[in-house]
Amino acid sequence: MVLIISSSKKTAEVISDMFYYMGVVSYAATPTEALSEFSGLYRAALVINPDILPDHEDFVRKLRSYASSVPIFAVADHDGHNKDVFDGTFDDSIYSSTLIEQIIRYQSERGLPLCAHYRLAGIDASCTTERVTYFDKAIDFTKTETMIMRYLIASYPNPQSAKRIIKYAYKPTKKPELSSIRTHISVMNKKFKEVTGKSLCLSVEKEGYVIATPKIIKELALATT
Repeated sequence: MVLIISSSKKTAEVISDMFYYMGVVSYAATPTEALSEFSGLYRAALVINPDILPDHEDFVRKLRSYASSVPIFAVADHDGHNKDVFDGTFDDSIYSSTLIEQIIRYQSERGLPLCAHYRLAGIDASCTTERVTYFDKAIDFTKTETMIMRYLIASYPNPQSAKRIIKYAYKPTKKPELSSIRTHISVMNKKFKEVTGKSLCLSVEKEGYVIATPKIIKELALATT
């Protein structure tokens, strides 16, 4: 996941939409929202026009206090801005696809989790693949189902409520009813079972949905004995 931060929520949402189009799970936030949102769940943060902030250096320090290992980048009107504050800076004329490539390169060179890779227990829902696969067996998920899959992988092993799935796995401008998530999960389970012989997700009472890995199945079984 990538946290998109801008003083203009609309600007952050536009960039988050671009990331969604490329298959990268992201969330748009204002600086104030970002301070309560940022955590190790994210694989990168992107600050748009940091000069607009009253004290961007202090803001970045506060962000790092919540997740020190997560790289923080900036997009500004001039490349190379604040190299001593950010892990990387990009000119605001950069193409979104190039921006993602540069962030992934930084992560790869340092052995960090890649924001475009979504892999778990034989499942590969990475942005570089045409379809979600399970040990090379293709699963015919829709775009929406694939984004839900990616979010569940990114947030594993924590169960996720329908509300949180809508918050993170959907475009900011497209928010469905909560009931639609149950339908999506049911369809995803059916598609996955047709190919693999087992369900993809489990519903944990009062917590939400989680990918049914052998570890999770075992932990839930022990909890009920």
